Amino acid sequence: MPTLQRSFACAVLRRVAILTLAASTTGFAQKNASTEASSVLDRQAVNMLMMGEELHYDVGYSFFHLGTIIIKVTDRFERHGRTVYRAKAIIDSAPGLPFVNVHIRFTGEFDEELYSYDWTAEDSSDEGITFRRLLFEYDSSRVLFIKGKRVIDSVLVESIDTVKITERCQDGLSLFFFARKNVRQKMEMDVPTVIEKEQVNTHFNFSHELDEEEIDSVQYPIEVVLFEGRADFVGVFGLTGGFSGRFSNDEAGVPIIARMKVILGSIRVELDYWKRPGWVPPRYVEKD
Repeated sequence: MPTLQRSFACAVLRRVAILTLAASTTGFAQKNASTEASSVLDRQAVNMLMMGEELHYDVGYSFFHLGTIIIKVTDRFERHGRTVYRAKAIIDSAPGLPFVNVHIRFTGEFDEELYSYDWTAEDSSDEGITFRRLLFEYDSSRVLFIKGKRVIDSVLVESIDTVKITERCQDGLSLFFFARKNVRQKMEMDVPTVIEKEQVNTHFNFSHELDEEEIDSVQYPIEVVLFEGRADFVGVFGLTGGFSGRFSNDEAGVPIIARMKVILGSIRVELDYWKRPGWVPPRYVEKD
């Protein structure tokens, strides 16, 4: 595989890791909604967040299978009077993809309002494991960005930078759950998001448009709700920052299909397997 194609494939998987979690803040939304509507959203978040949930996705571009993404809700605990959830995302390139070896691990902690508190990323390559961490200190209106290398069971810190923030924010992993919580609303919003060393916006257009979607892992058409968005922090190797999602039209709001726009087509992320007790994809029934 030529160097440019290899770089493109690696960049796609890394950006898909971010955008899938984004194609998927509450504080911003509440500024534009009534107290009653906000209460409904909070109940939806509680219903959507389920301990032990595990979602598996295939990532493809044109005829190529690029890799897989697994997203898990692994823990729930109390911190300073708030219920906090811990989630993990595991992104791996396909074993047969020539000259591409991508293995990324995200871990995020966020409360039921989906405000971020802690986010870590470990990006494995032939050169080693790069470590990044975002620590959100809302009382000080800042985020600490810690970067280093993982060496066996410890982290060698190389730099610590301070990112000024104007309000409570999202990270790439909490955005995945934010989109699920809000996908059945009808609204547009710019969501403050911290990526690396800056606060940027992720734009969502929740249209509440319903449709049907077919995937290989389900033997009937699924009723889905659509939305589109744009990530201001993406713009390399043809990735335009535009994305769209088709989520199950129920309280679980499970992402069924996500697409990330590139100059020549789009990246497709499709639900392949899931563990969520009691969940059955809603069947699409054509309306008269």
